[in-house]
Amino acid sequence: MRVAGHCDPDAPPVFGNSSSTTLGFTPSITSIEQNGDAVGAATEANLRASLSAFATAPFQLSPPGTGNQSVSFTFTNNNAIPLGVYDLTVEVKPETGTGVGAATKTFTIQVEEPQLLDTLAPTVNIVSPSGGASIKINDTLLVNFTAVDLPQGGAGTGVTAMRAAITSCEGVYHFGLTSWLLISPSLPVAADVTATAGVSVNTGWLGIGSFVLDAEADDGADHTGYASATFSVGANIAALPPISVPNRQFNSGSTVPVKFSITDATGSYLPPMGGLIVRITAPGGSYEDRVAGSGATDVRWETDEYGNATQYITNYQIPVTGTYYVEVLVGDVCSEPALQGGFTFVSANKGGKQ
Repeated sequence: MRVAGHCDPDAPPVFGNSSSTTLGFTPSITSIEQNGDAVGAATEANLRASLSAFATAPFQLSPPGTGNQSVSFTFTNNNAIPLGVYDLTVEVKPETGTGVGAATKTFTIQVEEPQLLDTLAPTVNIVSPSGGASIKINDTLLVNFTAVDLPQGGAGTGVTAMRAAITSCEGVYHFGLTSWLLISPSLPVAADVTATAGVSVNTGWLGIGSFVLDAEADDGADHTGYASATFSVGANIAALPPISVPNRQFNSGSTVPVKFSITDATGSYLPPMGGLIVRITAPGGSYEDRVAGSGATDVRWETDEYGNATQYITNYQIPVTGTYYVEVLVGDVCSEPALQGGFTFVSANKGGKQ
């Protein structure tokens, strides 16, 4: 304060008229009201306890005498605060100095019942096929799975959709089932109600190979639950005479006609198999692969009037005595050799029955 051309050292400074440009503030709640009336002591105490500490610090006004500072707080509801609308008046006072007055602001806080949220995806469980199941070609594959959206204390929204598909070759081969699914009860269903989906599939539509059944279910909160199961589709392999004759043995050095049939789930013959490999493993572990062709050591077949292969044959000269293993592989839906089955034959010393 200027007095007769000089400053009175005992007078308090006026902010903006001194060398200091920093001023500290203290915020506080001056009143808590509901509908214009003061709230009870217990409610006020709980409201104050639910408010975070005010975040403020001395700050610089620039240019001196102007500027602003944010004062923030958070409110966390608890069961001790009755439902309702509360008006909180906050006052901010400067800590020292004059020339800057206090400011007040009223905020409204509304305490409501918490809103229940569905946070979980439906639980999906595949009943059939079981993981690792092996099914023959032209057999019936029963697809069956369930889905339920858990209630979560009343927040569950229920199952709204179910889907399924069979894939192979890392998803490149895709056989959709959704449009064929029979679902019970009809969707949508309430939370905690289990829905069942099923369909019967002829494995002849799939072909030979390894597959994955993927099942999905959605709930009313846009969550999706998943489950999967692997299974394979294959053919029956049966040795034919002379190898299939019980206790039949063959002399080393002789040539044995390795004959076999490939049939489906009903025992019916199938068209000639593509990608056919006959692997003959000799005693000691060395093996030889035979493939389709017209040569004496290639794999050939005979067909019936319907074009189905009734038998396959390859001639094999036996190098040593011992037990021989024959494995039959065919190309699957992913164009990979897939083992279908096999059989053995025995070579005995010279003079044995052949």
